[in-house]
Amino acid sequence: MTNLAFGQIFPKTPLSKSGSNPHSTLTLQHQTKPNMVKITSPTKGQQLPVKKDLVISGTSAGNSNPTSINCQVFVIVNGIKPYQQSTPIGPNGAGDYSKWIFSLTPKYTAIKEGQNKLTAKFSCANGPTTFHNSLNVTGVTATANATTAKS
Repeated sequence: MTNLAFGQIFPKTPLSKSGSNPHSTLTLQHQTKPNMVKITSPTKGQQLPVKKDLVISGTSAGNSNPTSINCQVFVIVNGIKPYQQSTPIGPNGAGDYSKWIFSLTPKYTAIKEGQNKLTAKFSCANGPTTFHNSLNVTGVTATANATTAKS
């Protein structure tokens, strides 16, 4: 969490009739980074079978800002480009990325054994800023998964 303080210094001006200078106020503002996109499934550190189809799902700010145009969520796995477009499933119909899913299939790539990085990217056609959310999952083979389950 980051705390930011903003201030502005104005040239000296005569005091108003009330006896205070309206430009002498220092404004402190607490800003937090908005959670514009989040992967909700699978979860961080989750063990997943290798080389199997996987549904990745999440949430985003969608088109919650009326000035945002054509906002979308894309997914990339292990840095393998290009980013893949997710499917919007939000309650407001087509184009509502407030909830989204992406079906990972071997046609694009598959979960490999060991650590895998999943990244979701939220961007709007009229916005210069993109937001990312990443998490790591662990790919396990069927025998390793069975061994883990017995432990």
